[in-house]
Amino acid sequence: MTNSKARFLRAFLYTTMNAIYTQKELFELACTSHGGSLSVDTVEEAIQFCKNLASSHYENFPVASFLLPSSVRDSVAIVYAFSRVADDIADEYVLEYGSDKADHALSLMHHFALLTHTGAYTGSNPLWLGMKYMFAKTGLIFEPFERLLNAFMQDVHFTAHLSLADTYEYCSKSANPIGELILRLHGYWDPKSKTSSDALCTALQMTNFLQDMSVDREKGRLYIPHSGSHHDDHVENYLANGEISPNFSKSIACFIEETQKQFNIGQKIVTKVPSFRFRCELLLIVISGLRIFGKCKKLSSDLSFFRPKLTILDYAVIFINFSIRIPSIIFIR
Repeated sequence: MTNSKARFLRAFLYTTMNAIYTQKELFELACTSHGGSLSVDTVEEAIQFCKNLASSHYENFPVASFLLPSSVRDSVAIVYAFSRVADDIADEYVLEYGSDKADHALSLMHHFALLTHTGAYTGSNPLWLGMKYMFAKTGLIFEPFERLLNAFMQDVHFTAHLSLADTYEYCSKSANPIGELILRLHGYWDPKSKTSSDALCTALQMTNFLQDMSVDREKGRLYIPHSGSHHDDHVENYLANGEISPNFSKSIACFIEETQKQFNIGQKIVTKVPSFRFRCELLLIVISGLRIFGKCKKLSSDLSFFRPKLTILDYAVIFINFSIRIPSIIFIR
């Protein structure tokens, strides 16, 4: 086996095993020009690496599925791969090495991402080779990527959200740029699509906050805003032992209500894009997001100890709902 094939096989195995990197490998992927043991020789290998990486983590909705036109599928996967790596730096790398080194890593990611945008990057790192290819092919603007990195930097220096305004401000950086980039890749970004796209992305992010309450609690994080209905001692008790006080429960109920409002606005994006295949992808994202949101609502009092996930039965229900709703989006102009 040639060295090139050996490196690519190693990269493939890591990405198909839920991206279980050592911290050294994560740093090399995020912050070096060469990519370390995950380096590749060709753009094709880099694209495949990003596609594998994008699909390696559990998500509540499809990521760059076959429903998307092939002309944009690779680029969508590269966007998700970039976001996934930066998220791992902010969520996992910081726990082992601290905020200063995580800061440095995200700063290096910004440096290399900017090089790929200008076309100045040269190296064998599959993430940055993929990004350079994507920017050259699509002409995407760089600003949404800067917002994403700002959100991950905010996670590194986490402070609790005190109000829904804080939540929406965070979502404008952590989630909404993904929707913007995907719409831009399809050529559908405009003020009308922005409103519903931002709402859907915000709803999905808020759902993820509910879903990950138990995981975030172990990291000393709470993304559900206080909204004046619970106090510091309630938060401390929750983080220490998972206790959800009556006032905190009201905050969760308020958060769930606001999430539903965002879904109501966001699902209108399905009717705002001309491409039938893209409408199908968006419809599946909406149905999947609502399914996991429904599970979070039912388990709201247990979310501090239990992380709900979609099961085979849920996927069957999603497919049935998707099939039922398909006729409603066929003849949209």
